[in-house]
Amino acid sequence: MDKLLRFITCGSVDDGKSTLIGHMLYEAKLIFADQQQALELDSKTGSRNGEIDYSLLLDGLVAEREQGITIDVAYRYFATDQRSFIVADTPGHEQYTRNMAVGASFADLAVILVDATQGLLPQTKRHARICWLMGIRHFVLAVNKMDLIGYDQTRFNAINDAFADFCHAFTGLSLHVIPVSATLGDNLTQPSIHTPYYTGLPLLRFLESVNVEADSDPLPFVMPVQRVSRPDHTFRGFQGQIESGMIHPGDALTVLPSREKAIVKAVYVTDQPCDEAGPGQPVTLTLDREVDVSRGCVLTADAQLPVADLFTATILWMDDQVLIPGRNTWIKLGTKTLPCTVMTIKHQLDIHTGAHLVTDHLSKNELGVVDLALSEPIVFDVFSRRRGLGSLILIDRITHMTSACGTVEHGLRRSTNVTW
Repeated sequence: MDKLLRFITCGSVDDGKSTLIGHMLYEAKLIFADQQQALELDSKTGSRNGEIDYSLLLDGLVAEREQGITIDVAYRYFATDQRSFIVADTPGHEQYTRNMAVGASFADLAVILVDATQGLLPQTKRHARICWLMGIRHFVLAVNKMDLIGYDQTRFNAINDAFADFCHAFTGLSLHVIPVSATLGDNLTQPSIHTPYYTGLPLLRFLESVNVEADSDPLPFVMPVQRVSRPDHTFRGFQGQIESGMIHPGDALTVLPSREKAIVKAVYVTDQPCDEAGPGQPVTLTLDREVDVSRGCVLTADAQLPVADLFTATILWMDDQVLIPGRNTWIKLGTKTLPCTVMTIKHQLDIHTGAHLVTDHLSKNELGVVDLALSEPIVFDVFSRRRGLGSLILIDRITHMTSACGTVEHGLRRSTNVTW
């Protein structure tokens, strides 16, 4: 089991995401004494009649405190005796969906909150679909504000069944449901006497024990090149983060898209040579011969990685301007950035049912499937195999704002250089 768990809290506005994380940290004594004192002092001037407002531990912007909502993603680092955590507390308001998507892009698990008094809302479903799009395969549904419905088991079961039905198309999903009260602390760090029908672990204990590592066959070595290092005329190294596989001195590699071949002369982690490096490690590789390698190329032991200039992707459109076919943007995939055109919008995804809706445009915060044409062939992979080569963003060519994020579904046979 990985000792570090990266997770996100999401859901609709006012579902209690910041309060839940803040109370959990406070109750588990995972904050410093000065943070506790500042929280207690700030709460006295707040809107809860002097009671501790746990959301203040996460909501740090002035605008957030004035409006009582989360606007920006707040990252918290904490650790227990069993595990280390990075949590991204994300906004629930539809206006800030793009911020939530940023938080989801780094996480292995999503804690999705639902207000027990309201049930599943459209933004709850949108956030769940975005988490799935971003590759999160472990969901915790925290049914919050159980104290406001008298800890009613029937209502809890109804929300549980509705969410499970909503997620039925998410193949391979691991779902755990917990009744909680973020304000009163029920089932956050200790079992609650108010929910005898729930016999599972409280939220923090579950997060300490959940295994989010994927069971899959080892993949061949792949490293997108981030930078070519030339400190002087005697050294030429290729730097990047290993996407998959192991690398050793003496291994044979193929450079994509050129398909030139070379042997690894040395592997460096920082400035120290080593005998082996693996997934997630930033490394510098030197090769036994001069080859044409620059930022955006991929060094790999898997010569069958696809290379194409036309592929299909699922995207979340985040721009205020409506997306129509023919829109020109930049695309960033892996370490490569290229001009790109949205050729066709195949369909929009209904956030409630996942149904394919016929459309000729995508509006802000809508999910859709599109065909993208690039100015030249690019190395990619399907998102389910390699996140780093299967995830993308579209960038406005004038403002340089991120217009969309998405994942590669499959390549299309357009380029004469396509390799399958």
